Amino acid sequence: MNAAPDSWQRAARGLVAIAAVALYSSAAFAQAPTPQPGPAPDAGDLRPGEIQRLFDAYLVMEAQQALGLSDTQYPNFLTRLRGLQDVRRKHLVARAALLGELQRMTSSRAGRPAEDGVIRERLAALQELESRHAAESRKAYTDLDALLDPRQQARFRVFEDQIERRKLELMLRARQNARQQRQLRRQ
Repeated sequence: MNAAPDSWQRAARGLVAIAAVALYSSAAFAQAPTPQPGPAPDAGDLRPGEIQRLFDAYLVMEAQQALGLSDTQYPNFLTRLRGLQDVRRKHLVARAALLGELQRMTSSRAGRPAEDGVIRERLAALQELESRHAAESRKAYTDLDALLDPRQQARFRVFEDQIERRKLELMLRARQNARQQRQLRRQ
């Protein structure tokens, strides 16, 4: 037996564990919140990046069934899906860095305000980043769509949207839990 199936199985088991956490979290935020004194629930301790990784893993684990992918489509789909996720992740990191720079440059607390020319240059860099991201995203979707029939493409878009909504709901719930915990500590 070669090493590829073993590593594939280990990776799949790890993703199943992550997906289980994501499923648990999605079930947890579907229920009405009940504030309880004591330590914050695990979902409240998750950072946005961790939540994103959980939902990326959930998307990977559930995609085959949700899209009706064949066993021959699935490995290539995963590779291209990872490419799309990487494009998004890199964009978010770079965008956050540029926005952080702009915030520091324009903050009223800054000792010496940035010159307009420097701000314009960073705004142009942000615009270029957004344009480049749009082009890279289109290419990643085109590559992914090349593997899928039109019905699977439509299912993927709907599935992605559902995942994004669940992620936003979980982040909102985590923020609410954190806020409730802070209030309880103050009391």
